[in-house]
Amino acid sequence: MRSLRSQLLVWLLIPLGLLMIAGALLARLTVQTGVDSAYDKSLHAAALAISEHLRMSGSRPVVDIPPVALEMLDTEDQDRVFYSVTYRAPGQGDVFMTGYDDLPRSTDAPAGHMVFYDASYRGEPIRVVALYTAMPAYPPVIVVTEVAQTIAGRQALVRSILAQAMAQQFILLLLGAAIVWLGVTRGLAPLRDLSREVARRTATDLSPIRHTGPEEVSPLISAIDQLMARVREAIAVQRRFVADASHQLRTPLAVLRTEAESALREEEPAAMRRALAQLRDHSQATSHLASQLLSLARAEPAAEGAANFEATDLARIARETCAALVPEAVRRGADLGFECDGPAPIEGEPMLIHELVANLVDNATRYAPNGTITVRVSLPSTLVVEDDGPGIPRSERDKVFERFYRMRGTPGDGAGLGLAIVREIAGAHRGTVELDEGPGGKGLRVVVRFPERCSKDGAH
Repeated sequence: MRSLRSQLLVWLLIPLGLLMIAGALLARLTVQTGVDSAYDKSLHAAALAISEHLRMSGSRPVVDIPPVALEMLDTEDQDRVFYSVTYRAPGQGDVFMTGYDDLPRSTDAPAGHMVFYDASYRGEPIRVVALYTAMPAYPPVIVVTEVAQTIAGRQALVRSILAQAMAQQFILLLLGAAIVWLGVTRGLAPLRDLSREVARRTATDLSPIRHTGPEEVSPLISAIDQLMARVREAIAVQRRFVADASHQLRTPLAVLRTEAESALREEEPAAMRRALAQLRDHSQATSHLASQLLSLARAEPAAEGAANFEATDLARIARETCAALVPEAVRRGADLGFECDGPAPIEGEPMLIHELVANLVDNATRYAPNGTITVRVSLPSTLVVEDDGPGIPRSERDKVFERFYRMRGTPGDGAGLGLAIVREIAGAHRGTVELDEGPGGKGLRVVVRFPERCSKDGAH
């Protein structure tokens, strides 16, 4: 995996290199245009100098080529210079006067005009200027003065200028790369400091990161702090579970051991059966306590996993849970019934919703044996569990949600965890739990309200 520094350098230096290439192409065009213009002006000046020495001798033009006219075209590259002077008169073709008679001709142009064109002469590319001069004669005579020059000199000059420009741009590119490297290294310094701070921490140090950095690093620090907060909460939940389990299971396990030893000491079959019956009852109660402790451990971190909730039907889960608990209710002599108005879509974790319903029904069958228990699901997303048992006084209704709390004189073999589990699961689903009197002011009515699922596809 490439480092962040290398990626930043690549994304910064590649555009700089592309800009350098584009600049070189533009410089090539600009330099070529400027050099051509300068050389063309020299060609024009030479042709003009020759035309200024034209004169008429009778009916024919003559010319005296001044040495300076061609000397002005001398260059360090010793370009070759060619010229030709011809004239045209009515009824005559081109009449050669002096110079190179095979120099490439241009197209006709009116008197007083000048034409530049490129051509090839004796195997070399040349640049030619043709100047059309009208002589004072009748009939009119047009003299064509052509001056040509090989282009090796101008091309050499273009290459020299471009080489110097490219060398300067390359040096600037290297300086830019060095500046970018220093800037990236300095910009990444807060990340290195953050890395060192996290690396120095021990496995138990989950406190928030006290590190100030640029604005772009703040979301990362915030995300790490949130992760550490979730880890702290998960560790706290685990510690609470271990503490609760060790505290609550120590006595039941000791009782089971004592009863088992007592049963082993019994010799009479009847006494042994009684001891084994007690051992069975206490083992069932211990198993129920362990099951509720596990349910509580699953419910506590559920709020952190709200993003993993799925669309489900509260009515379906409640119906299936009640059907599974009917045999236990019958064994306790309770009349368990279920009512619903139709599907009740919610967002949640089906297993936890099942635990919630099961704990409410289990509480009702334990504390209202031989009674009537009704489970009802209504819209919007509301679960109601009613019984005609002894109920809970108003002064105790807040306390019964505490772990392992049991009212004085409460019958049954509960562990005091049922309503604590219900509140944890409801809170994880952003729901509420309310306690009230049952029908006719008798018994207990538990109302759990869930947020209604905001979608059109219903439950599944």
